Amino acid sequence: MLKSMTGYGRAEGATATHLYTLEIQAFNHRFTEIRIKLPRALAALEHVLHREVRGRVHRGRFDVHITEKVHGELPRTLRIDRGAIQQYVAALRELQRELDLGGELTIEALIGLRDLVGLEGAEVDLTEAEALVAGLLHQALDEVESMRRKEGEYLARGLAVGVSQIEAALGIVEGRVPHVAEAYRARVHERVTALLGAPLSDPDRLAQEVVLFADRSDITEECTRLKSHLAQLRTILGGDGPHGRRLEFLLQEIHREVNTIGTKAADAVISPAVVEMKADLERLREQVQNIE
Repeated sequence: MLKSMTGYGRAEGATATHLYTLEIQAFNHRFTEIRIKLPRALAALEHVLHREVRGRVHRGRFDVHITEKVHGELPRTLRIDRGAIQQYVAALRELQRELDLGGELTIEALIGLRDLVGLEGAEVDLTEAEALVAGLLHQALDEVESMRRKEGEYLARGLAVGVSQIEAALGIVEGRVPHVAEAYRARVHERVTALLGAPLSDPDRLAQEVVLFADRSDITEECTRLKSHLAQLRTILGGDGPHGRRLEFLLQEIHREVNTIGTKAADAVISPAVVEMKADLERLREQVQNIE
């Protein structure tokens, strides 16, 4: 089953101290790119999460964003840098004596110094956080996977319609092939007769020209290869696995055959059919850009 490269997933969970929200957004990308944004306390988990995501995906860009909120009462510890405070007080009193300054140094003034006195929260338990976040990651990835599969089914149906349209146009081309040489002979005969104002004096020369044209404009091999490519395309649409790049290559080959048919068989019936095939191919190539 084909999968799209776009999707979204979200999951929430909590430890004893924090509530975590994990979101994943998947986008089109030629290769695999994973970008993870974490709270500073979870920075050590980035490589673990990166490895987990890469183990689940094959192609596309994945933005993983984790946010945290304090959940319940967070234990805090009062931190007092006694050594720095003693140096601070000593330096200020010495400055008072040198400059003959008045005033008193109070405890209130010292408490207001952020670098010397403060409250520190308890460190996050990385083992607990890793287990929780890993579970949230896979839950969100499951949502992304589900969305990508649904979108992939929709894209596969659209691709199948495009293939059917190309096959229909190819049927018109193949039905016209036996008549191309005769149509060319009739056109040449009509033009030469109109120019000369009389019947052809050398019918054999016209017959030789028609034979040469038939050889130059033979598109039997191109039609055969084109049918084979279209059959492969249908097989891929019904199979599993990441096939985006393979589909892109196959569409390039199909486009090459269609171009050759249009160039070799310059015919009033074949040319419009080739134009239709090219238009359908362009739509298919746009759709395939979103296939994993």
